Amino acid sequence: MIKKSYVTENQVGVPTDEDMSLINGYSLKTLTKDEIFCFSVILCDNDIDRDFERFNEESLKKLESLFVGKTGILNHSMKSEDQTCRTYKTQFLVDNDKRTADGQPYMYLKAWCYTVRSEKNESLIKDIESGIKKEVSVSCASGSRICSICGKPHCSHIQGKTYDGEVCYKTLVDITDAYEWSFVAVPAQRQAGVTKSFKKEKSMENILKSIREEKSLTLNEKDLKKLSDYMDSLKEKSLDGEKYREALVTDAKKNFALALPSIEENCVDDILKNLSSETLEALCTSLEKQAKKILPPVSQLYVEEKTNDTSNNEFKF
Repeated sequence: MIKKSYVTENQVGVPTDEDMSLINGYSLKTLTKDEIFCFSVILCDNDIDRDFERFNEESLKKLESLFVGKTGILNHSMKSEDQTCRTYKTQFLVDNDKRTADGQPYMYLKAWCYTVRSEKNESLIKDIESGIKKEVSVSCASGSRICSICGKPHCSHIQGKTYDGEVCYKTLVDITDAYEWSFVAVPAQRQAGVTKSFKKEKSMENILKSIREEKSLTLNEKDLKKLSDYMDSLKEKSLDGEKYREALVTDAKKNFALALPSIEENCVDDILKNLSSETLEALCTSLEKQAKKILPPVSQLYVEEKTNDTSNNEFKF
C-alpha cells in the first residue's frame, strides 16, 4: 500500500549533536556534521486523502516505530541506486488547532532524515532546498480497512461515493510493516511532504507554541529578534510589577497597623508574602475601610467643646 505526503524544512541541512548520534548508529564509519544534510518530512496523517483513505491514531503510532531506519527512495523504485536518504528519527504529533475533513484533531507522523553531501547527491540537496523535491509517499502494509459508513472491514460500500449525504472513506488499521518512503510528483495525502519551519515570520503565539512542542528548534533571524524583544518586554513588565507589589505591601502593612494593631509585624509579613497583587489590592481596600471606622477623620477646624466650664453661660450664643 502506498500513501503520499510531503517533505518539511525544519532545521534543513543542520544536524545537531543528537542527530549525529542517531545518524552514526546507521553508518559504518563515524560521520561528521559537514558530511551530512538533514531535513524533516511529514510522512502521513489522519486526514482523508485523495484515495478516500486515512490512517487513525493507532496506525500512525504504529508507523512511528516502524519507519525508524527505513530508506527514502525515488518514485518507489526498488533499485539500490535510487536510494536517496535514510530516516533516523520519527515522532507522532497532534495539532489541536487544525481539523481533518471529518472534524477530528489533526494528527501526523513526522520523520527526520539524512543524506550524505556528495557529488552524486548535490542535485538532490539543491532540489530539496529549493522546494522542487517536496512531496513524498509512504509504502506500508495494512491488515484491514474499516468503512466509514458501516464500520465493517468488508462491505459493498465504495470509497468516494456518497451515501445519505455522507462520503465513504476507509480507515487503514492493523499496520504490520513499513517498507519505504519516496519522493513523488503528486501525493495521495495532501499534507505529506517536506515541511517548513520558521521560514516566514510567525506570530509570537506560534513561536512559543513551537518551542513547547519541539524537542529541537531553529529560529530565523526575524523570529529570533521577535522572541528577544518579547523577553525584554516581559522583563520590563516584571520590574514594574515588582515595584507595584512593593507599594501594595507597604500600604497593607500600614492599614494592618491601623485596623488590627494587635497582630504582630512578623505575622503580617507571613500573611502578605504569598498573596497575589490582585488579592493585595482587595485586602488594602478592606483594611482601609476598617481603619476609617476605628479612627474617623477629624476636621482641621474642629474645636473640642468644654462641657465643665459653666461661667458666663448667659453671654454665649
